[in-house]
Amino acid sequence: MPTPQTQSQAPVPPRGGRAFTRVIRRFVRLGALDDVARLLDRMHAADVVQILRSLAPAERKAFLEVLLAHDRAGAVLAGLPQAQVTEILAHASDGRVAALVARQAPDEAADLLRLLPEERADSVLKLLDEKTAATLYRLMTYGPATAGGMMTTRFVALDRHTRVSEAIARIRSEPEAEMVFYLYVVDENQRLEGVVSLRQLVLARHDQELREIMNPKVIQVRIDTPRAEVADVIARYNLLAVPVADSGNVLAGIITVDDAIDAITDETTREMYRMAGLNTEDRIGTPPGESVRRRLPWMVINLATAVLASSIVSLFEASIAQVVALATFMPIVAGMGGNGATQTLTVIIRGIALGEIDFSSARRAILKEITVGASIGVATGLLMALIAIVWKGNPMLGLVICLAMMINLFVAGAAGAAVPLVLKWLKLDPALGSGVIVTTFTDCCGFLAFLGLGTILLDYLT
Repeated sequence: MPTPQTQSQAPVPPRGGRAFTRVIRRFVRLGALDDVARLLDRMHAADVVQILRSLAPAERKAFLEVLLAHDRAGAVLAGLPQAQVTEILAHASDGRVAALVARQAPDEAADLLRLLPEERADSVLKLLDEKTAATLYRLMTYGPATAGGMMTTRFVALDRHTRVSEAIARIRSEPEAEMVFYLYVVDENQRLEGVVSLRQLVLARHDQELREIMNPKVIQVRIDTPRAEVADVIARYNLLAVPVADSGNVLAGIITVDDAIDAITDETTREMYRMAGLNTEDRIGTPPGESVRRRLPWMVINLATAVLASSIVSLFEASIAQVVALATFMPIVAGMGGNGATQTLTVIIRGIALGEIDFSSARRAILKEITVGASIGVATGLLMALIAIVWKGNPMLGLVICLAMMINLFVAGAAGAAVPLVLKWLKLDPALGSGVIVTTFTDCCGFLAFLGLGTILLDYLT
C-alpha cells in the first residue's frame, strides 16, 4: 500500500527520461532546488546524463549548481563528452571543483583535473588536503593514455607475513578500496610479490600467512604501458583487475576491468571517428559552427582527391563519348574498390590497435589481404562480367569490367593493408589519414584500369 507523501520527499516520477525531465524542469522553474537534490538521490547517473542533454541553457545552469554539489556528479560527468565537461568545470568555482574532486576516486579525480588549465588545476589542488593533493599530482604526471594515467591508488596491499584473519579485517576496514577480489602481497619496500584472490582468502585457515597461499606469478603492467595494451592484458587473461608497478617493481596502483572497458570504448570511438576524418569531440550536441570547423579541413582534402580522380576520367572523355556504357559501369568499379579497401583498413587498424600486428608480421598481413582482395576481385569480376553481357549484350565489355575489378580489388587489398602500416612506421596515427589515401588509390586505379582497358579495346566495344 503506498505511503502518504510528505513535504520533505520529492515525488518520484514514473520511469522514462521525459517524465524525469518534466519534473526537473518544474522544480528548477519554481526554484525548488532542494527537491531537485532529493530527486537526484533516487536517479541513476545515466538518467541524469540524458536529462542534462535535454535541458535548455538557463535550466541547465540551475541544474548544474545542484548537481555539482551532489554525490552523483562524478558519475554524471563521466558520461558526458570531454568538451562538455570542460565547459561545465569552466563555469564552476575552484571550491566547487575541489569538493567534487575530493569525492572522486583518485583516477577519476585526476582525469577531471587534466581538463583544467594548469594554473587552475594547481589552485584546486591547494584547496585539498596534503595527502590527496600529492596523490592526484602524481597521477597527473602520467600520460592519460598510459597505465599510470588509468590506475587508481585505492587498493589493498599487505605484507607477506600478514595472517588471513588480519587480511580479512583489513578489507573490512577499507570500504573505499576498489576491486577487493584481489589482495596484493608486497614486501617491506612495497615491491609486488604475489596476489591472493578473495576465494583463496575465504577458504584459507585464519592463522595462515599470505605468503603461504599467494600466487607469486603475478600478471602486471608497467606505469608507461599504453592503455590499449593494458586492455588487451585484462581481456586476454580474463582478469578483474591488473596491478601497475614501476621500474623497480614497486606497486603503484591497479586498473580495474571497468576502466579497461572504457579504454576500449574510447579507442574504438577514436579509430572510427578518425577513419571518417572526424574529431572525437564532434558529437550530436556540438554547436554547428564548431562541427563545421572540425569537419571542413578533411572535406577539402577529400575534394582534392575527388578532383584528382576526375582528372583521370577526363583523360578518357573521347572513349566515353564513343561507348557510353563505360560511364554506366565506371562507378561500380570505383565503389567495389572503395568497399574492399574499407574492409581491409578496418581489419588492419583494429589489429594495430590491439597489438595483433607489428612490423615483424606486417609482410604476412599485407600478403594475406592482397590474396583476399584479389580472390574477391576474381569472384565479383566474373559475376559483374556476366551481368554486363546479359545487360549490354557485349562480351568484350564484360571482359573489361572483370579485369578492372580484379585489378582494383588487388590494389584495395594492398593499399588498405600497407598504408596504415606505413603511417604507423612513420609514427603517425594509422586511422587519421588512411581512409583518404586509400580511397584515392582505389578511385584513381579503378578509373585508370577500367577506362584504360576500355580505350585499348575500344574497337571491340563499339
